[in-house]
Amino acid sequence: MFNQIRNIIHLIRVRQYYKNVLIFVGLFFSVNLFTFSYWYLLIIGFILLCLTSSINYIVNDILDIESDKKHPEKLKKKPLASGELSISFAIGLLVLIILTIVICLIFIVPNITFAILLLLIIITGQLYNHVFKNFAFIDILTLSTGYLWRALAGCVLINQYISAWLFLSIFEVALFLVIAKRKGDLMILGNKEDAIKHKKVYNQYSIKLLDQFHVITAGSIFMTYSLYLIFKFDLFSPDQFNPNEYLTILTIPILLFVLMRYMYLTSAEPEIARNTEKAITDTQILIAGLILGAVLFYSFYFSQIIDIINLILNFNL
Repeated sequence: MFNQIRNIIHLIRVRQYYKNVLIFVGLFFSVNLFTFSYWYLLIIGFILLCLTSSINYIVNDILDIESDKKHPEKLKKKPLASGELSISFAIGLLVLIILTIVICLIFIVPNITFAILLLLIIITGQLYNHVFKNFAFIDILTLSTGYLWRALAGCVLINQYISAWLFLSIFEVALFLVIAKRKGDLMILGNKEDAIKHKKVYNQYSIKLLDQFHVITAGSIFMTYSLYLIFKFDLFSPDQFNPNEYLTILTIPILLFVLMRYMYLTSAEPEIARNTEKAITDTQILIAGLILGAVLFYSFYFSQIIDIINLILNFNL
């Protein structure tokens, strides 16, 4: 029984669900974190995003079962290729997930645009797996677009607008991580022929080229995020000066440190690039991320926190 549950968890890729946390980005940056009526929608949306991601993983595993059997690493990790789970079971689970999503979209979150974004996640994933993964450069751009749909889904659910600069930052961060993964693969596989066997597209990539892409993308993240803060708070206007909002400038060097640290880690330990979640456990990245989040939280929500404190004090009096 335990083995069966573990195999199902591997099949639906629960370890990859952290990517769907992007659905909450719109809530934070639209300054609606304390609008608790939105949380219900977003939690349901998060679950539906996770289920939608699992659809892609299951379909890919079913279609790639024969090629996965020939790949020693995938044979160990994928329950369909190893024979731990049957194809009929996977198809049954797939149908159950699709029905659950459809029922939720009809009765719980009847939002057409959100449904379209879920469909786009599936289409993007399938296009990548069956077409674009064989085309250098298009492959990494396609994978990064999937993250953008997740962030947009959250904004659509709560009907809130956030800056296009922030969406561009999200896309660039996703691209930054995908490039690092490609680089990590090449470093671990070492031999060019082994890399091509792993992914045909690696015949057009090299560590040197990916290093250049990494530098370009890191610079783009820095510029885009900086412009987002400048335009959001009008930081160059002396008439609009607000010390709480001006503190957001401090997050720019913190972001640069996180980028530099991640680039170092993925060069020194390429396994981290292949499993992005491992970078979160790095002490320095964790501390820098918490500080960055705390500064943004203070700058965005200072007035709301004061209002809540006053409300509590007045209530007690």
